[in-house]
Amino acid sequence: MRGLEEKDFEPMLQKVSALEGVVSAYVCSRAGNYVMGSTPKYADRNMYSAITSLAYGTAEQVGREMNDDLRYVSLRFSEKNLLVVDLGPRHLLGLLIDGRVEPELVLNKVRPMIT
Repeated sequence: MRGLEEKDFEPMLQKVSALEGVVSAYVCSRAGNYVMGSTPKYADRNMYSAITSLAYGTAEQVGREMNDDLRYVSLRFSEKNLLVVDLGPRHLLGLLIDGRVEPELVLNKVRPMIT
């Protein structure tokens, strides 16, 4: 994946945020720095981004150990799911979605917007 350029993040986030079931969407660096977008109300953006990066990086390493490629990370909570998707070598996309929505359906709509 070549990854999106930073100039492409804002229009991509607007499109992704408009999808049914998406509560919020944000971009962070793989190093865990918040770049742009909306994180949950009252969340510390920097901490949220760091945890996003850690979750993805950990799962990615597990995939390497299994000789398999990571498609995305899903953290399931009681009312919402956090999906983390690779945006290329430097960035990640975090999607907070309604827990009643099937993650794969959202991802199938998001993937064409990020490639």
